[in-house]
Amino acid sequence: MLSDWAGWRTLRAYGAPFGVLASVAFGHGCTSGRSTFTEDLGEPPVVIGTCEEAQCVNFPNEPVMQGPIPQNVAQLFGRSSSGEAGVCVVEPPDGAMLPNNWLPPRIRFIPLPSEDLWQITLSSRVERHDLVVYSTRPSWTMDRDTWERLAMHAGGETVEVRVRGVNSRRPEAPSLSKSSFTIAPVSASGTVVYWAADGFYNADGETKLVGFSVGDTKTVDALLVDQVEEYPALGSSGAIKEDDSFGREGEVRCIGCHTSTPDGDAVAFVDNWPWNSVIASITEDSVGKRPDYVTQAASRILQQPWQGAPTFSRDHWETGARIMIQSFGNPNGVGWSNTDLNSTGLDRLIWFDLTYGDTLPDSGSELDQAVRELEGVAFGFIERRGDAGGAVNPDWSHDGNTIAYVSASATLDGHPGGRPRDTTTRIETDIHLVPYNDGAGGDSTPLMGASQPNVGEYYPDYSADDRFIAFTRTASTLGQVYYRPDGEIWVVPAKGGTPTRLAANDPPACTGQSSPGVTNSWPKWSPQVMQVEGKTYYWLIFSSARAHLGQFVLPKDDYSPTETQSSQLYMAAVVADGDEIVETYPAIYLYNQTTNTTNLTPAWDWFQLPSPEIK
Repeated sequence: MLSDWAGWRTLRAYGAPFGVLASVAFGHGCTSGRSTFTEDLGEPPVVIGTCEEAQCVNFPNEPVMQGPIPQNVAQLFGRSSSGEAGVCVVEPPDGAMLPNNWLPPRIRFIPLPSEDLWQITLSSRVERHDLVVYSTRPSWTMDRDTWERLAMHAGGETVEVRVRGVNSRRPEAPSLSKSSFTIAPVSASGTVVYWAADGFYNADGETKLVGFSVGDTKTVDALLVDQVEEYPALGSSGAIKEDDSFGREGEVRCIGCHTSTPDGDAVAFVDNWPWNSVIASITEDSVGKRPDYVTQAASRILQQPWQGAPTFSRDHWETGARIMIQSFGNPNGVGWSNTDLNSTGLDRLIWFDLTYGDTLPDSGSELDQAVRELEGVAFGFIERRGDAGGAVNPDWSHDGNTIAYVSASATLDGHPGGRPRDTTTRIETDIHLVPYNDGAGGDSTPLMGASQPNVGEYYPDYSADDRFIAFTRTASTLGQVYYRPDGEIWVVPAKGGTPTRLAANDPPACTGQSSPGVTNSWPKWSPQVMQVEGKTYYWLIFSSARAHLGQFVLPKDDYSPTETQSSQLYMAAVVADGDEIVETYPAIYLYNQTTNTTNLTPAWDWFQLPSPEIK
């Protein structure tokens, strides 16, 4: 049987049954604890062990040595610290909160130029003694065994971090920096899959989906373009895509905006120009194949041009209906004849029945005619009474009742509009709600707190319990919307209310960076929430172009945003009491992600990925 948190983490990520989960959760031998539970999926409580003050012995007795440490290291750090400010601690940022089954914490700092040796000390109220590390490198990662023991017994506790530095050749009184992080009394769950690219749309660039489960220290390639078997992909006229610099005849060119199907077995994504849609499996034994439930007819209907990012609801999946919602950019009708470029600002919301049973021509005018006759049968448009804007970036509530989307005064390629490097056009973007109503839609309502005039509000995402919506916000509506340096992550109650700006937007002050200005965007909630002692814990991931190790500049092309520094993924905690957010936390860098790619549009769901490592 799998043991401790490593086994429990693996089983939760892959959907283990109740009995197995319970045996792992209760089998770690803790003598005391507090129970937590998951509100939305009803999984068994997980006991988090606790210790009396100074009674835990999870830290090693002897100092940890990293690098060639001088024999007189104790004397070098024996004197009192000077008044000089020390290193800039960037991981974890001061005040961050970590899920108790997360990556082992990495203590990373920007050193002072004069220092070459550091003492890192971790202390906790429940630990009998401190953990001491001597290092010649400005980064140290806690070993997995120590982390799992600590997290198992110190949920809800704060860990104090002290970093002292000296010049080993000219020793003086050590400098000193202090920070802290908190171990949450709850875990996180699910799997993250993100778009990894070494270019934007440049023909020489590579794009792929990369993923990992909560707690993994490595990633796995989830889906490569060459693995996608959907054929043929169609151009804007309905003919098979021709050979070009992006790909071969009839083949998928790009894996762009994506999301998980509710069963986690596949991803739905938007191909390259003309932004047709594809669904491909990511399970180990069928990577790249069209899932069995997606009929040939549905795969052809999804090839219509000018579509945006897809969304699903488990309520309209588990029943066998298999409904997918997207934005649709052709204002003149359906099919391929007389299609307009997706830049009219008149995008509509469209539903697709992926199980529609029929066989259609693969391409050409006969397919065009057949698809036109299927409107209202295999797919249809969702009415948005009262909203004259274009509808893009929909997110479907988990209960299947409501669609949150962006009402935009201009659109481009399934996104809120604005040409690259456009700095003169004002584009209004507000988040609206519309009922699904079995595909019929209804009255469109601006979401109070996320529909302020002359403020950009876009990329909405429902929390797992449908209680909150996270979104990207900009204080200006001037210029391109897609991925802006002034973007920030905010959260608002899903029924409307006062929005909350997240502390996760702000890099550590000692780095000299600040937000707005570091390109925070694409927030996605974890697929589960957990409660303890009356509070609900949420986890959220997003992309940011703040400075990171190995940051590089991507080549510009016609579709590049104004800033092209590479981006990485960050995760943060949000704690609520009912509909009120009581605290938000600084963002934690995910050090297991690929650093030679720019990592965008993350999705955090129940993707069924092969494990990149043996736990």
